[in-house]
Amino acid sequence: MKQFFFAVFTLFVVVFAQTSCYYDNEVEHYGVTVCDTTAISYSADILPIIQQNCISCHAPGGQQAVSPFMTYEGLKQFTLNREIVDRINGNGVSLMPPSGEISDCSKQKIEAWVNAGAPNN
Repeated sequence: MKQFFFAVFTLFVVVFAQTSCYYDNEVEHYGVTVCDTTAISYSADILPIIQQNCISCHAPGGQQAVSPFMTYEGLKQFTLNREIVDRINGNGVSLMPPSGEISDCSKQKIEAWVNAGAPNN
C-alpha cells in the first residue's frame, strides 16, 4: 500500500513539476509586444519619440519650424487641446508624421502622457 501511494505521489510530483515551470512568453507565442504606459516620462519616453519622428520638420530650418518641438515648452502647447494626439492618429487632420505612421506603442505613450497632463518629467 505504501508503494502504491509513493508511486502516485511520485507521478504527481513529476507531472506537476513539468507543467509548473512553463514560461509563457507572449511575444514569442503571439507576436504581441506589451506597451507599458503606466509611468510615462517626457525625458525617457516622449522626447526620444519626438526626436526620432518629428524633429526633422519641427526644428529650426525644418518645414514646420514655426511649430518647434525641440523644447518641452514648444511641444507642450500642442498637448493643451490634444492636437498632437489628433495629429498622430489622423483624427480629422492630416496624419503626422508625413513620412509614415509611428508605432502603436509610441502613439499610446504620447496619449498617456497627454492624458496625465503632459508633465515635464
